Amino acid sequence: MILFKGWFYVLATMKQLMLILLLVCVVHLVHAQPQLVLLKRGDVVARFQVGDQVKCKLRNNKVKAGMAIRFTDVSILLRGDTIPFAAIDKFYVKNKRKPDLRYKFGTILMIGGVGYFAIDQVNTLFFVEGQQGIDAEVSITSASMVTAGAALRFLRSPYLKTRGLSIRTIYPDSRYYRYE
Repeated sequence: MILFKGWFYVLATMKQLMLILLLVCVVHLVHAQPQLVLLKRGDVVARFQVGDQVKCKLRNNKVKAGMAIRFTDVSILLRGDTIPFAAIDKFYVKNKRKPDLRYKFGTILMIGGVGYFAIDQVNTLFFVEGQQGIDAEVSITSASMVTAGAALRFLRSPYLKTRGLSIRTIYPDSRYYRYE
């Protein structure tokens, strides 16, 4: 009877050990998914992960879109389609890339135009006697600033040409890999 209890204890310990080993393997597989990055001079411009919607404009002016199932070193596997990197002319990267200098400057112009108009209205209302309404020069200047800022901020192509970019499939041991 004592021998039976000892074996039972060993088997229970082995089951726990196998369960822990299985969980460690599953966690490793979840984090080991490759990512597709677009690099420009060593900086990541855009990043795609397995499960993201990928939309590409090919060199023959066809548009391919779908959910990314897998990234290989030379192609993207979509649901029901494969796109080689050499055939891609543009990537649809809206909401995938960081804001650049034009975007930031456009935001500053828009805030400055609205602020200039608001400060002039407060100044006219509280500090200048005898003047009422909206000053034409201030309204033209602030409208020009807001319009130029909106043009810089919102008139940006959602597509990114692959010319000058490096398309890479990266793995967790790469310095460009990012866990999310």
